[in-house]
Amino acid sequence: MKIPRWIEEVIKSIPVGAATGLAMTFFANTVSLFGDMNVLWPYLVLLLPFGGYATMWLYNGFGESYRAITMTAIDLIHDGEAKETGRERQKAKFRITPMMGLVAYIAAATAHFTGASVGKEGAGVQIGLAIGELGYRLDKRLSWAGHKGRGDYYLMVSAAAAFGGLFSAPVTGTIFGMTFASPDILRLSVMLPCMVSAFTSVIVSQAAGIHVMQIPPFETLPLNFASMVQAILIAVAVGLLARLFVFLLEDFKARLKRVFRYPALRTIVPSVIAAAIFLISYRLTGRDDYNGLSLTLLYDSINGNGVPLFSFALKALLVFLSISAGFVGGEVVPLLVTGGTFGYTLATIFSLHQPTFAALGAIGMLSGGTNLPLVCFALGLELFGYSEPAMLFIVVAVSYIASGKKSIYQHQRNALEERITHPSTATT
Repeated sequence: MKIPRWIEEVIKSIPVGAATGLAMTFFANTVSLFGDMNVLWPYLVLLLPFGGYATMWLYNGFGESYRAITMTAIDLIHDGEAKETGRERQKAKFRITPMMGLVAYIAAATAHFTGASVGKEGAGVQIGLAIGELGYRLDKRLSWAGHKGRGDYYLMVSAAAAFGGLFSAPVTGTIFGMTFASPDILRLSVMLPCMVSAFTSVIVSQAAGIHVMQIPPFETLPLNFASMVQAILIAVAVGLLARLFVFLLEDFKARLKRVFRYPALRTIVPSVIAAAIFLISYRLTGRDDYNGLSLTLLYDSINGNGVPLFSFALKALLVFLSISAGFVGGEVVPLLVTGGTFGYTLATIFSLHQPTFAALGAIGMLSGGTNLPLVCFALGLELFGYSEPAMLFIVVAVSYIASGKKSIYQHQRNALEERITHPSTATT
């Protein structure tokens, strides 16, 4: 007697979630350790050019497919859905290998050791995707219970576990796994295994002592007409900033390629500039938290300690330089920090409630930059503890609309475009 497929998928998601939770613990604690080292020795930032060159050498040796894991996963998810629905398939250029996760870990660790202004969730999700691919390969060999697992399911389940584990936010991880490949397609068929995997990852990672963000508690504004108007205006501004952020990031990388013919120069030059800018700001402001994750900038924007009003622009510049130099890590935390400090700046200029709009600015910036408003809504509730869901929902929705179609996740597929291309077979 065969086990029903949905039960089998749930059972298989548990080891994926557990393995991913352990991997996220090891990875997040590595990032935290190197962040603490950068606080103790800020001049480690002088190693940025060497870290950038080492990262370039690493990916040149293994191949470009090792850098494009997330894009490959999105393509593989689209291919898997096309196969199931009978649509025309566009084969992914690469396959994910377990070794890719180790390379992502090494590259991200190098970035954080040298103080590059990158995040952690991008590499974390890549590590999770590599674990999911390993699970799929083992499943194909064993093919127990009479069913062979689908590769796209394993990728979505492992992405849910990685994102949920890194932020100790299982609901957010579940929605991320369901939607990151196509933001406006809610894949209900994979909701249960994603949920089990995300919750398993969070439970295992917390038991293993993972280091996670600790957003300081803050008082939120009540929902009324005045606060709603303020939230909408802030959300529009943050959404436009997210659009500018994504555009400038792409444009900056393209300009570096045009200006510098040799890849080594495209890595070393922005690394040297980033190190110089950090050292100048360190000497002028006395703050050593513009490199790495820069979480204290976000915390100080929310807890009332305050940050310089130009912090969002300086942080964004260092992010552009670090990512353009080829450092690996992610853009989610930089988006949160940039949006939080921008919200604080707007609240200070217009005499608004600083903690509320710093938190809303962070979540709104992330919504606009990722095109994943439901994920950001859940993250605002779970990680930020935002107590007025209606205000939070308004901000993530408006900032998403104001930010336009582009996002930090390339290859995301829009459901409307899918219906236009294949009107009789598009899925919902």
